[in-house]
Order: sequence, then structure tokens, then C-alpha cells
Amino acid sequence: MEQEPWDLAVVGAGPAGSVCACSALGTHEGIRVALIDRETFPRDKPCGDAIRQDAVSVLEELKLNAIFAGRSRIDRSRLNFPHKFQYLKKLIDFDRYTYYIVERKLFDTALYEAAIQRGAHDLTGYTMNGAVFDESAGLWNLTIKQRRGCDVLIRARVLVGADGASSRVRRVAGLELNSEKHVAVGVRAYAQLEGFDKGALQIDFLGRLIPGYGWIFPLQNNKVNIGVGLDIRDYKAAGKSLKSHLDDYVQYLAREGLVIHDLNNISTHPLPLAFSELPLVPQRQVALIGDAAAMIDPFTGEGIHFGIWAGYALGRAVSEGLREQCLLSAMERFETTYTDKFDSLMEDSQQLRVMLRFQRMLI
Repeated sequence: MEQEPWDLAVVGAGPAGSVCACSALGTHEGIRVALIDRETFPRDKPCGDAIRQDAVSVLEELKLNAIFAGRSRIDRSRLNFPHKFQYLKKLIDFDRYTYYIVERKLFDTALYEAAIQRGAHDLTGYTMNGAVFDESAGLWNLTIKQRRGCDVLIRARVLVGADGASSRVRRVAGLELNSEKHVAVGVRAYAQLEGFDKGALQIDFLGRLIPGYGWIFPLQNNKVNIGVGLDIRDYKAAGKSLKSHLDDYVQYLAREGLVIHDLNNISTHPLPLAFSELPLVPQRQVALIGDAAAMIDPFTGEGIHFGIWAGYALGRAVSEGLREQCLLSAMERFETTYTDKFDSLMEDSQQLRVMLRFQRMLI
């Protein structure tokens, strides 16, 4: 392993981390980037697979949008609510966005491969077991390890945590993971569904799931992404598996005339929801993005757009800060820009989530 310090070590090669690497490499020609992930690619990631148009616009700017070639753009949604929640039709406007639906296994692999092709050093298959900041040298000392290998020490000027809901970087930075108050859980599967409207998203706010919901998102060749998301406290109180919640949703759809076939690839995942107290730059040379920073809309459960936007902005900030020798102020600007852009939206979504959960419990 090379002994010269890396300028940027990104832990997590999902969309946020890979975009961060691409953005940094595109901003500063001489920057040295290490991209670390415990998994190797291709790998699956449970998700609704919906990529919002404004995330696509960021990827277009980085010339990373080839993955959407031949994919249909979806600009309509079909929302279903229990009678006492019909007023939500006036509050929720999914149709203001357009989406592309791309399986995360394909999407994430395309972004990871682009980061490596553009010069990031490939350290996938390595787990970060520890990180200590050397104040005198101004460097992070990272201990990484392959599954059957020995510990390897690498050094980096900046450490980025893009390592998901159970982020080790977040804990190294002295921050706890989200409390249950700010966590949802989801279960996703793929299936065949003939006759489904390929130009629309279907979202079903079933009474027992609110503020969560069930969804059907169309892919190609009559394939759909189907899933259910709900508050983790409601999941625990219900006392049954996430697979059982998905089975209930499939039965509901059958009663509505949508018969699911060949349900497969069922996976579950936690959703750390955004809340305002979490710093994105908890120490001067470490930053968090994506699920590691709880960049998930508390109501919709969407996170890809926010992680991609943050990865793009952080990559540019780190590159510019290193080049101009003003790293701290550059990273602080990233944090301020992100919070100014999204905090109000996240706060409104959190309030709606709390209100709906409270109302459902009263009914």
C-alpha cells in the first residue's frame, strides 16, 4: 500500500461517496483520492430505485448520466389514502418531480466504476476498522482490512463518511447513530406485474403504515420494484416481520386488481431520517454525507438526491480547499450551503411525519 498520504479518503462507494470522488477529481487535477468500501461491486442495495430529476441534473454536470439512456422518465404518481387522510392530496405533490427508475445494483456500479476510471484508487473489499486523527501531522490514520488479509494503515488529509446507516466514520467522529425517533425501516422486493402503468409511481398510504406507505415503481419488461416503509417504533410495536408487512401489501394490491407474480430478491434496510442537530462537519477534517449523515427525507424516505447533491458539493469544496490551502473554511461552506438549501424542507417533512403518526394513533 502506498505510504504517501491521500488527499481524500472516502469510506463508502455508494452514490454519495462515488459522486464525491468524481467531483473532487474533476475539480482538482492533482488530487489523490482513495475510495474504500467493505463490499465489492456489483452489489445490491435495498431501495425504491427512484432517481429524481434534480439528482440526474447533478450527474449530467459530471457527465455521469449514461446510466439513464433508454430509461423512461416518469412524471406522474398515483396516491391512495384512507378516507380520513384524503386531505393529504392537497399537501403532497409528488408530481412536481420527474423520476427515472434504475436498479441500485446497476446504478451504484456505474457510479463506482466512473470514480475508478477517473482516477480514484480502488480499495473496495476493505473494511475500515478504525481511524485516529494525528493533530501534529494533520492527517487521519486509517486502519483498513480485507476479509482474509492483515491490517493496513493508510493516511489521508480529509476523511469522508459515506458509509451508510451504521456509519463507522460517524462514530469515529464522536457522533451517535440516530435514535429510534429518527429511524424508519423498509423492505423491498422485485416482482412481475403485467398491465401496470409504466409512466406512474404508485404510493399507497395504508392506515397501519402511516406515516409510512407501500409503493410500486415500474422498471422494464413488466418488472416492478415493490416495497413497504414504516416508522421503526411502529414496526416493533406490530411484533411481526417486515416480510409479513410486505405480504399484507401484496394481498391489498390483489384486492385492488394488481396481482403480483414472482416476488423475489426481498431485502430490508434501515432509514436514518434527517434531523437538524446533526453536524455534517463534526471535526475540521472529516465530513459526513448520504445515509451516514441521515440525509433522508423524514416523510418520503428519499435519500439518493440529497446524498448525490452533497457528494458533488463536498468533493468540490475539499478540492478547492486543498488547492487554495483553506480546507477548514471550504468544508464549513459546504455544510452551510447544504443546510441552507435543505434544512427547511427536512423540518417540514419531519413535522408532517409526526402529525400523521399522531393522527393515525388517535383514529
